[in-house]
Amino acid sequence: MFKLIIVDDNKYERMGINQAVDWSALGIEVVGTFANGAEALAGVGELHPDLIVTDIAMPMMNGITLAERVRDQYPDIKVIFTSCHSDFEFAKSAVNLGVYGYVLKPIISGELETAVRGVLGEMTERERRERERAGMLRQLEGMLPLVQEQFFKELLLGNFRDEGDIRERINFLRVSVPNNSGFAVLALDVREKAETADGEPSRSIVDTYYQSYTIKKAVNALERGAGLDAASGESEATPRPDSGSERPGLVSAYPVQMAGDSFAVLLFGESEQFLQTAVDLHLMITDRLDRSVTIGISETSSSLASMAELYRQARQAALTTFYEGSSPIIVYSEIEDRAERSPFDAMPGLESLYGDVKALLSYGGEEVIDEFLDKYMTAPGGGSPNESYVKVFSYLTLNLVNVLLEEANKSLQELLGEESADWSRVNVPASAKESRVWLRRIFETLREALAERNPTKNQKVIDQIRDIIGERYGEPLTIEDVSKSVYLSGRHANHIFKKETGQTIFDYLIDYRIGIAKELLKEQDSKVAVVAEAVGYVNTSYFCLAFKKNVGMTPAEYKNKIILR
Repeated sequence: MFKLIIVDDNKYERMGINQAVDWSALGIEVVGTFANGAEALAGVGELHPDLIVTDIAMPMMNGITLAERVRDQYPDIKVIFTSCHSDFEFAKSAVNLGVYGYVLKPIISGELETAVRGVLGEMTERERRERERAGMLRQLEGMLPLVQEQFFKELLLGNFRDEGDIRERINFLRVSVPNNSGFAVLALDVREKAETADGEPSRSIVDTYYQSYTIKKAVNALERGAGLDAASGESEATPRPDSGSERPGLVSAYPVQMAGDSFAVLLFGESEQFLQTAVDLHLMITDRLDRSVTIGISETSSSLASMAELYRQARQAALTTFYEGSSPIIVYSEIEDRAERSPFDAMPGLESLYGDVKALLSYGGEEVIDEFLDKYMTAPGGGSPNESYVKVFSYLTLNLVNVLLEEANKSLQELLGEESADWSRVNVPASAKESRVWLRRIFETLREALAERNPTKNQKVIDQIRDIIGERYGEPLTIEDVSKSVYLSGRHANHIFKKETGQTIFDYLIDYRIGIAKELLKEQDSKVAVVAEAVGYVNTSYFCLAFKKNVGMTPAEYKNKIILR
């Protein structure tokens, strides 16, 4: 039931309004009547009405003032005015108050009921939305860790860049971020220990899920700076021998599974704690899993928008450990100046590489593969990149391939088999040319395997391009804008589109714009210049030339011809 209060300084008017309508039949309960606005406003906080029917002219506080106060303090409450003709001009000031209706006195029950039914529809819809929202929040509550992990995965891959938007999402997802904290990222790779003479032992599905469960459980235990010393036999409150005192501060940690054996951990807290946190985490995981664990630690930042860059740093640090056989935990700041040994500054940005790898898996013909390898396997100024770059790039690329395939419920092993997906090949000394050939064979095999499962992959590109043009034809759209949106070069996107449709993207864009323009010109009051701008032509003369070339007459001639019909 909705709640109603009636406000009028005339008690007979109050009684009349109360009796004029069968309120219960409308699903409304009259919860109070008041003689002026001041009394009504005092009662609103206690009665929580959904609707107020109020007179305008009253002592102490009139209806206009009451409506203003209600709007400011209780914006969801609806107001209907009742008053005589003499107050009609006065009532016009209610337009900006969100007042829903105005009923003249003497009140006719049918008019009042009509006004009330109108507001009921809006109130019912609001109530439905609130129930739906509450249901969504209850569902979110039950799957909050999964939603948090998905958000963090997108954050690390560079899908969120606005600091304010990120913080708003973090607050909504109830992520614990200590005040004035720094941020860092750990990149954590788990692998089998050195092979035995019989080869690597195979893992069951249960083992795979247990590994993920164990790592996430260990990360979730990283809530206190001193909380993980139990992994090395010390209690939470026991000072570390090398520190002389209990470690201060809190660290909030959130795990993200990027691929099967590749994890990221987002750290929020005091930067002095991050290295020790990585050590604690390594101790806990290796104590529970008989596997090799390497951890890379990014620099610290105060900007959440830098998470993708921090993840890139952590991945490169972890890869340095993997390649050079150094400590299982390494900090990015310790290796960033090793320019001669490993050109990290030359590595591509993670977001750009992710988009290009995604395009390869989605639409990867021979041209796309060659364009990809030319882009990333050619040193600045031409020539071949050095060995360190090739190793890091190959590993990073295959990691992203694995991420994208797992998101589609596929895997490298499923599509390529054990031999082709052998990650140890990444670390085998080879020339840039040999590595390029190896990567090309990997992508060609993937292309063939995915093509068998998705014979209409080009149609997906065509549909995406058509949708983009349909949504953005009114903008000064370029072929580059369209091709970037489908993660392809302009040349390759155009090749696919023309092959399937017989038209270039540019020709289709012009035809689409002209088609829209013809419909707009049929309107009696349409202007050629306005139509030109509406379909994406800044220059009206250029629009007229394009129109005449496609239609055989100028826009003005076309408009006159349509009107004369």
